[in-house]
Amino acid sequence: MKKILSIVSAITILAFFILLIISTINTGGKQGRPGLNEVSGEVAVNYNNYVPIRGKDIYGKELPESSNDNDIIMIDFWASWCPPCIQEASVLSSSYEYWQSKNIRYIGIALWDNETSVKKFVEKYDFKYDITLDKDGKYAINYGVKALPEKFFINKDGEIVKKYIGPINRESLDNIIAEILEKE
Repeated sequence: MKKILSIVSAITILAFFILLIISTINTGGKQGRPGLNEVSGEVAVNYNNYVPIRGKDIYGKELPESSNDNDIIMIDFWASWCPPCIQEASVLSSSYEYWQSKNIRYIGIALWDNETSVKKFVEKYDFKYDITLDKDGKYAINYGVKALPEKFFINKDGEIVKKYIGPINRESLDNIIAEILEKE
């Protein structure tokens, strides 16, 4: 019985190492990492309704209620540790400066991040719009976020009309917002 147990244990350990070697070869030795959207573009929206973002921002101030009567909303799921999010940070900051006077509301949701890193990021890139933390992924689950960054565009009727994955450039962002405004 001991001999059979020893053989089964040896086979199990050998199988584990074989899988480890095969996995390392298949990935080129690269470690896994959280999902990042490194390729950009618009994708189909599978659901329609805006889920309001409630709670406090990163400074403890209550987020404004949005009835969506006057605002088009862009929700950005991001993280301070996410390279594609860092890549687009200046675009979002400058874009908001332009669009805020035209009833476009931006909401940044820092996903699985810590408050200190988020505050440093927000100050570095001079974000002037509402930023909140989603430490447990509640909003990400509600919106079906699969990787970072992802942006959702909500019209005045509270319908999600566009979704953009990956880092966005200024031209694409402006075109999406202009297209939504045109339809309003």
